Order: sequence, then structure tokens, then C-alpha cells
Amino acid sequence: MSFVYSVLVRVLTFFKKDSHGYIPGFEPFDGDHSISTVVTKYLTKALTKLTMPLSQESALVLRHVLSDSTEWHKISPQQDIMRIVSRLSTRVFAGEELCRNEDWVGVSSDYTAAAFGVGYEVGQWPRWSRPYVHWFLPSCWRVRSLLAEARTTLKPYIQRRDRIKAEALARGETKDVFDDAIEWFEKESSEKRDPATTQISLSLVAIHTTTDLLTQTMIDLAEHPELVQPLRDELVRVLGAEGLKKTALYNLKLMDSVIKESQRMKPVLLSTWRRLVKKDITLSNGFVLRKGQKIIATNVHMWDANYYENPATYDGYRFLNMRGTNEEKNSHLVSTSAKHPGFGHGQHACPGRFFAANEVKIALAHLLLKYDWKFPDGFKPQSMPHGMVLLPDPSATLLIRRRKEELDLDSLEC
Repeated sequence: MSFVYSVLVRVLTFFKKDSHGYIPGFEPFDGDHSISTVVTKYLTKALTKLTMPLSQESALVLRHVLSDSTEWHKISPQQDIMRIVSRLSTRVFAGEELCRNEDWVGVSSDYTAAAFGVGYEVGQWPRWSRPYVHWFLPSCWRVRSLLAEARTTLKPYIQRRDRIKAEALARGETKDVFDDAIEWFEKESSEKRDPATTQISLSLVAIHTTTDLLTQTMIDLAEHPELVQPLRDELVRVLGAEGLKKTALYNLKLMDSVIKESQRMKPVLLSTWRRLVKKDITLSNGFVLRKGQKIIATNVHMWDANYYENPATYDGYRFLNMRGTNEEKNSHLVSTSAKHPGFGHGQHACPGRFFAANEVKIALAHLLLKYDWKFPDGFKPQSMPHGMVLLPDPSATLLIRRRKEELDLDSLEC
């Protein structure tokens, strides 16, 4: 396996070409080397102290986006959940002030949504023409405009941070004034970088995928309402006894299983592990991978009866029931395996999956205890393939209303 990884490397220039990071306005797709380092070195280590801020922000943003109305009203999960996830992620990535800046949350969400679609559009053109044709595509104009708007929005915030840090340094203070991704990237970078591009890069890898997973889980729970009360009972039992601790999130075992099953049934990608073959490889079955070929691995085996019993049936207890068996190590949401590569697998598994899992669990805990939701009468959702991406039903709407929660999450302590 080490030999295969040595020749099937993830090449950043390959990613840059495939995701058009060389096109003006697409700089956040440029394959930033430091994102993985920042996530593993800082973000994952900070998870324990991030639980309370994420819960506090969940309470505020759900009230803002979904309202406190006890009457049934419609929401668009793809748009509204993205607003929620954008704000939660920005609380961690850039701090409390910026996450409540509607201009920033709006432009970062809009860029993420627009750029993925435009990237697919540009990819329909012959490769040789892409460095030129983007100048004539209105959709590319909009992406460049959104990135420029992001820079303009962020500039005064960064200037204010720099002043605060300079004043602290002048007073002889050595402790970090800020502890967020903006600061982490500055520590890891040997050169001056554009903070807007860096923040949008984080949004691309965090907000889009986390929104997809939380949205799909909500859709699946609307389709399987029999799971809702057991999930609420688990929340009351576990969080009521343990509070908002990282260990408590780990002990939400049914919720963990439900989210992992949603990811199995509808992964964000139909394929993963894009690689560039660096030299000829002969596989064990005699098949030869030629130098220069691009290869991907399919994810659709997650629906294969050779791997899962009744694979076409949504079973929220599937992974919970694996615990205590020889499949224990593959039963957790953050665990990866060849049979469930929802977060990738091996040395290139998603480094941010631990943060994403906690973020989704915290948001879902607030949603389950504070809201009821269901489909409009007669609606049945259908996932939509879009290239290699498998989207939640873009036409899906949910009816939602505020309910009286059995446990006051806002009063819990870590």
C-alpha cells in the first residue's frame, strides 16, 4: 500500500487544474498546502473548547434563520441550512464578531454556492480554452465579483485585528490575542497571504460538505419520523447527565449512527480519491495503470449488498448495532473504511471530519429539541446527481415550527 501511495500522490497542481484555481476569482481553489496543517494542528486540538461557542451560536442562528414561530412555516433546507452552517463555521474560523456580520456570512455562502456550479460549467469547455473562455462567461464575472466583495468586507476587520495585536505587543503581552483560523494561518505561513482567499478556501472544504450532511440528515428524519423521539430521548438522557462536553457528543450513539447512515445513503460525492498516476503500476489482477492517467474511486459500493445488509433501506440503527461486534471500529461517524469512504479513507481521509461531526451533532441537537419538521403533503425527495456530486433534492422544502424543548440546551455547561 505504501508503494501505491508513493506513486498515486495527491498533486496540488493537479487539483488546481481540475478546480480551475489558475483562473482569476478561483484562487480559493488553488490547493492551499496549509489547510490540512491548520486543521490537524489547531482545529482538531481545539474541539473541546469549541463545544460551548458552537452551541451558543446554534441557539442564536436558529432563532434568526428559522424563527421562534410555533406555527408551521416553510423553509428551504439547502439555502437556510447553509446560512446556519456558514455562521457556525465562521464563529470558529474567524471569531464571534465576523460570524454575525451578515455581509460576510452572505458573501462567503454565495461564493461557495456559485463557485462549485461555475467550476462545473467551465469544465465543459476544452481544457486548452479555459484560460481564455472564462473572461467571456457572466457566471465567472459573478465569482470574481463575489471574491472582491469578500476582500472588501474583510479588510476593515483585519485592519482592526492588526491594531489590537500591535497594541498588545506594545504593552509587552505575549499571549495570543486571537485564537481562530485567521491567526492559525498567519502562524503557519512564511509569506503574507490574502485572508479573504484563505477564509473562502476553508468555506469551500467545510461549509459545503457540512451543509450537505446536515441537510440530508434533516431530510432523512422527515422521511423517517419514527427516529425523532428516540433521538430526543437520547439527547435528554446524555446531555442532561453530562452537559455539553466533548465526551457527551461521543455518547450520542444513535445520533452518530443516524448521521453516518445519511452519509452512506447519500454521500456528497459519487467518487473520491482523485489521483494522478506518477509511474506505471500493475495491480494484483494484472490491470495496468499508466503514468499520466487520472483515476478516481467510486463510492457507490456503499449501496452494495456485498457490504451492507439491505443496502437500499435507510436504517438509522445500522451503525449503532455494529457497536460491540467485530465491526466496532467502522461504526463511528468519524471512522473511515474502504466500505464507507464518506470522509475518504487512509492517509488522505478528511482531516476536518472530527470538527464536522461535532458541528453537525451540536446543530442537530438544537434542531431536534427546539423544532418539529416535516415534508409538505405528498412530497417525496429525490437526490440529484450533478456530475460526480450527489445533491440533496434542490426542490425540497420543509415545514418547521418551534416546540417546547424537554432540555434547555442554552443553560448547560461544558
